[in-house]
Amino acid sequence: MRLRLAPGAPAERVAAPAAALVAGIAHAASFAPFGAWWLQTATMAFLVALVLRAQANGGTGAARAAALGFAFGLGWFVAGVAWLYVSMHRYGGMPAPIAALALLLFGAYLALFPAAVCALAMRAAQVAASAPGAAAAVGMVFAGGWALAEIARGYLFTGFPWLAIGYAHVDGPLAALAPLAGVYGVCALAALSAYGIGALATS
Repeated sequence: MRLRLAPGAPAERVAAPAAALVAGIAHAASFAPFGAWWLQTATMAFLVALVLRAQANGGTGAARAAALGFAFGLGWFVAGVAWLYVSMHRYGGMPAPIAALALLLFGAYLALFPAAVCALAMRAAQVAASAPGAAAAVGMVFAGGWALAEIARGYLFTGFPWLAIGYAHVDGPLAALAPLAGVYGVCALAALSAYGIGALATS
């Protein structure tokens, strides 16, 4: 399977972030109560395919990759922590528009982490170019960067570790590695698996 959108075309500039946003919303369904662990891998692989496609945009690749990662993260976190709106509005008495805006802004903050990882991976891809083993090296950068971003998100400004991708795999095959690797090790393995699938989809 190959993505057919022409890089840099106006339709692609709108369609790719929109697709990443929808994929992020679907990504939230990989966590409880839905628990579709395979959806975590599939949606992240789709994001990777979009990010790798952005490499064709030359010098703007890292910026485009960051935008795609941000759109994915925005959909993921706003959908995944929508319960905060209920807490703020229904139980906290916050006016609905303000509660909705607070949720959106918080989701935008959390989306900065996947945006940074996608930009880092794209920069690594641009530096490595066609060097031997470049794809594997970029995959390791993506996986390691994602795990580090999850750790940072869990501690920075008191932290918000909810929805770390490792938690999506409590009922999946990677759960067997959790006692040894921990949740952040599973995060790295899940990201690496998704990167491999996404890279194959665009090769």
